[in-house]
Amino acid sequence: MKRWKINEKAALVLVTVAAAGLFGVLYANSLIPVEAPEGGAGGSRLETWEIADSDLNGAGLHEDKGIYEQDSSIYDVYISVFPTKDENGQMLDLSAFALHTARDHSYNPVLNCNIQILKEGKKPDPLLDLDHKNATIRVRGNSSRGATYKSYKVKLEEEAGTFFGQKNLNINKHSSDVSKISTKLQTDLLTQIDDIAGYRTYFMRLWIRDASLPEEEQEFVYYGLYTETEQPNKTYLETRGLGSNAAMYKASDFSFAMNDVLLNVDDPAYSEEAFETVLAIREGSDHEKLLEMLAAVNDTTTDFAEIFGTYFDEDNYLTWLAFNILMGNEDITNHNYILYNPDNALTWYFIPWDFDGALRFGEHRSTFSQPDSLRGIQMLNVGILHRRYLRLEGSIGKLDDKMKELLANVMTKSRVNGLIDSYKPVLEKTMPFYPDIDLLDMEPDELFSYIDGIYSGILDNYEAFHKAAAYPSPMFVAAPERLADGSLRFAWEASYSYQGRPITYDLRVYEDAGMQKLLFEQTKIAQTEYIMQRGLAEGTYYLQVTAEDDLGKEQLSLEHVQNTEQFVFGLLEFTVPAAP
Repeated sequence: MKRWKINEKAALVLVTVAAAGLFGVLYANSLIPVEAPEGGAGGSRLETWEIADSDLNGAGLHEDKGIYEQDSSIYDVYISVFPTKDENGQMLDLSAFALHTARDHSYNPVLNCNIQILKEGKKPDPLLDLDHKNATIRVRGNSSRGATYKSYKVKLEEEAGTFFGQKNLNINKHSSDVSKISTKLQTDLLTQIDDIAGYRTYFMRLWIRDASLPEEEQEFVYYGLYTETEQPNKTYLETRGLGSNAAMYKASDFSFAMNDVLLNVDDPAYSEEAFETVLAIREGSDHEKLLEMLAAVNDTTTDFAEIFGTYFDEDNYLTWLAFNILMGNEDITNHNYILYNPDNALTWYFIPWDFDGALRFGEHRSTFSQPDSLRGIQMLNVGILHRRYLRLEGSIGKLDDKMKELLANVMTKSRVNGLIDSYKPVLEKTMPFYPDIDLLDMEPDELFSYIDGIYSGILDNYEAFHKAAAYPSPMFVAAPERLADGSLRFAWEASYSYQGRPITYDLRVYEDAGMQKLLFEQTKIAQTEYIMQRGLAEGTYYLQVTAEDDLGKEQLSLEHVQNTEQFVFGLLEFTVPAAP
């Protein structure tokens, strides 16, 4: 009996231990997996850390999409502009803004102002001191600087608070925007697209008061509908959970080519003003990593796939390309984008910028719009990075897949049309009235029909991509060279067939830019040069070199002739000097 009790106790202990073990196993299996950090222990890794081994290299661009809320309401904005002394002690007032000219950034006065941002229909409280400075204002933009109705940059001071966390407001008129909703629609679509950063944008109606006028003449003058877009800066990055210690550049005239003005700050020849004619500096004080990346992109001795993988994130790049192509933004070859690079990484990311030139369809496409063979990806061949990437095996297929993904998941018919419908009340309240009615590119009753066709236009842009990709790539043509014997040497870059087809070249010389008077022609040239033995007499001529594949698909070169009467793609004007 006593032995049985001892065995009973032992069994009870064994059962308890087994149960505890089973519970431990079950508990362990029920835990949510926790990813372990990579790398070694202790401080040795920090002591030997190099940027080439950074965990950030090749990481995707993941912004916090939770910051976005769909907002199609109107904010009424009242700005009182005060007489202000410039750096030379000269008193300037609102009339100084009328002196701006297109593309001239050398003249850019900053004036003191008072700004009130109110909900739709609200007017400034008469008890507020509207003559008290709480911000500054200047004209912003490039070609739009010469327009009657300017776009403005307003910097809020402490007393003014912030507008949805922003202290730098870009209040854009978008006079060149046919639809008047191009920026709003594109930025609202970007809020749901992975691998890329977007912007919070808001519709504003603007009134401006010139406080330099006699008091009895001062009134808030209505300037119409504007769109406010976030400023890409340190605050922008922090808001999105991105590395704010970073380099950030806005492309002004940058095609990834080497340039004598792109120097580091410690170079004796460095000039910030000259540097910014190519890349405007938004963030960062050192250009070493930019110059390293640029040298690599232009290095033809190293496998480009390796270069691209080292310095760029393919998902971000493809998303940026696909989005712009679908939007019909044909003006991204050397500007209208931002390059972003976190401090502790080699990787550079593309962020869209300036959306005015997109969503133009039918008769409202730009006067300078490319022919079908140069649409889609083809004009991107101006940029060295794009040209080299598009020639990598499989790149066209990857870009096609990315566009299909965007169309299927984000830029759907219901999503696009739903956003457009949410903007219509805004257009109803603004477009029938001066000055907006005077700035429309169509009759007011045609506007809704036009914007209702935007989704079809997006699909047309997708088809245009496929049509253009069936042609050989365009190439640059060199200025003809007179040789010692009087003959002329013509030379050009090699074209490329995305389908791997053989290519030959046709050369024609015209007496006129209208290409009515043909002086010389040679077809089916296999090389990338040709010697014209008889030469040409002194004078000005026009050269056309085209690339043609074995299916008869003929591509123009990347040159163009532009004057007051015509714009001709694929034509190079050149001059033959007098014989020595």
